[in-house]
Amino acid sequence: MKYLYLFLLITLCACNKEWEEELFTKYVAFGKNGVVQVYVKYKEQGGNIPLKIPLVLSGSTDNNTDVNVTVALDKDTLENLNFDRFRLRQDLYFKEFPSEFYSFKTLTATIPKGSNTGHLTIDLKLDGIDLVNKYILPLEIVSTSRYSPSILKHYKKALISIIPFNNYSGRYSVAGAVWDRTRSENGQTALTTPYRNTWVVNENAVFFYAGVTEEEAIDRAGYKISARFNQDSTVTLTSGNPAINFVQQKGTYTISKRMDEVQPYLEKTYTTVYLEYYYDDITNPAFPLKYRFAGSMVLEKVKNIQIPEEEQQVQIPD
Repeated sequence: MKYLYLFLLITLCACNKEWEEELFTKYVAFGKNGVVQVYVKYKEQGGNIPLKIPLVLSGSTDNNTDVNVTVALDKDTLENLNFDRFRLRQDLYFKEFPSEFYSFKTLTATIPKGSNTGHLTIDLKLDGIDLVNKYILPLEIVSTSRYSPSILKHYKKALISIIPFNNYSGRYSVAGAVWDRTRSENGQTALTTPYRNTWVVNENAVFFYAGVTEEEAIDRAGYKISARFNQDSTVTLTSGNPAINFVQQKGTYTISKRMDEVQPYLEKTYTTVYLEYYYDDITNPAFPLKYRFAGSMVLEKVKNIQIPEEEQQVQIPD
């Protein structure tokens, strides 16, 4: 038996030494790869929004030196993504994030000694951005001071989809309906849509598409309606397209808050908007359809008040 115990002791010692050595090849990669949606809180005109993109070092042992990581724009991957996802629908292609809305202090980030995570900082200035188009900032790790970029190409690339939000943007449940305003409502069936997404215009305004306009329609930009939320609880609607003959009739909103009964650290905010407006569907300009929308839309936002960073408090639904 003593020989058996001695054998087991030697085996355990050998195993302990194995754990002290690196079990995997160390590689540098983005913390999240592929198409990554990043939500940032919109700030007023001139407001700078720092965005940190995590870089990670794989492996089983501690990092014993600073690792400098250099990144660059990767336009080829964006072109491939667009063709694979949308084919001939070029109007839906992701656009490269316009350079006037961001800047890098440096294209090199450091994973510090003793840590396996570093950050690349991007400064965003989003005043004037038009989210009718969707944008991506395509990045690739091109070099490191030690170790190597991940041999898996998807882990050394990140397609950052930057989505600004404000207090009024998000996915609304729609209780309103669209009517042909040239006929009696008693003799027709209303057009409806269960949800309507809204996107940031500025700190106090969002935009959506009129009526039941499809959000991926080729001509969607012509039906873009901006909604400004005023301090007196009114909503001002405007359209930049005279051809749809847009006219606002009503616009008000209320905001209510409550804590979740089961998870008391979750704060729920409900924004209820009542709108009425007229517009023309000019898909066939020779025979425009004259519509009236009337009804309410409700936005629910859930915030985890235990998280100190405001950008991470809001729980974004899938």
